[in-house]
Amino acid sequence: MPSTFKGRTGYRTAAALVACLVLAAGASTPSVATPVPLERTEASPDLRADYTVYVGGLIVAEGSMSATLEGEDYFLKNELGSAGLPGKFWNARWTMTSEGRIVEDALRPSRFAFSAWEKNETKKREILYDDHGVPTLSFDPPLPEAEIGKTPPGERRNTLDPVSAFLLPVVADGNPCDRSIPVFDGKRRYDLHLVFDKEEELTTRDGGYSGEAIRCKVRVQPRTGLDRAKLTTMLQRRDDTFIWLAPVSGGRLYIPVRVQMRTPVGGAVLDVVKLRRYAAKDISAAATAAE
Repeated sequence: MPSTFKGRTGYRTAAALVACLVLAAGASTPSVATPVPLERTEASPDLRADYTVYVGGLIVAEGSMSATLEGEDYFLKNELGSAGLPGKFWNARWTMTSEGRIVEDALRPSRFAFSAWEKNETKKREILYDDHGVPTLSFDPPLPEAEIGKTPPGERRNTLDPVSAFLLPVVADGNPCDRSIPVFDGKRRYDLHLVFDKEEELTTRDGGYSGEAIRCKVRVQPRTGLDRAKLTTMLQRRDDTFIWLAPVSGGRLYIPVRVQMRTPVGGAVLDVVKLRRYAAKDISAAATAAE
């Protein structure tokens, strides 16, 4: 094994750190490099982005994010897999979807689904939310009750799933930063504290996104379900994590286009590297023209 590869454990720990912030990302943003939107078919999302995750200068994961927005309803999908040199020793893939409604400057998820493939095993998880924000959990294979009970019901209510967590709605000219986001992924409960840092022009890797972005400083506050003492302490002390948010939907929503943080094996950066915006096809107008 090359000396530059610091072991699966180190990169998996780094991936866990990034996942608390990055794998939550559920949408992309229109690219200024693509001024003419593609026509969206029925199966296509409104927005789609490809992204990469680099840790210590090596690519460790790559994936895609997409968002379908229909009025106040949203459907988000995030697919991620290990890549590069670490991927030769740690082959894993994840798929996450979330759906719900946007209510002013808040999200109200209705369903979250998670599927993970690793070591030739598949694990699935689903969260269903009632009208009061109370989640119902299901796992395949089932989890022991003792593990599920690590996060009590009071900690789960009115939380966001990790995909919805970074689709950030604002009212009027509101600030997407300066907020606390309660996240529950079915096993772990933590808060993401965002604080405004600055506004700047940003170009991500390969020119995937180029335009205005708001940089927020992020602190992860673990609450329950995170038993690894070193990881929990690291998350609590981390004060050098940043996320860049770009406006979409006329500035009504903000989504991440870059995340940057330090990990035990080096700096980690998620960058959007390719963006696609699809124009909704006006079926009624097309039918009228055809007549």
